[in-house]
Amino acid sequence: MQPAHHVQELKSYRAILIPANADATALEGLAEDGLLPTIRVKAANATHAEAQAHIASGKGVLRVERIEPLTV
Repeated sequence: MQPAHHVQELKSYRAILIPANADATALEGLAEDGLLPTIRVKAANATHAEAQAHIASGKGVLRVERIEPLTV
């Protein structure tokens, strides 16, 4: 008997990317002001989202934020 695979629901994440020439001491402030580039990815968790954003962009990732679906 083969082991069953566990399928996880994908969630949306926004990854804040680190530009190549960015000043490390100013990154948090730039991120808070919305001045750093972002990319959206779908992943099972934040760790996977960070890895997917790095693979897709080729840039470092400052942090990822979960994007909650809109509820009406």
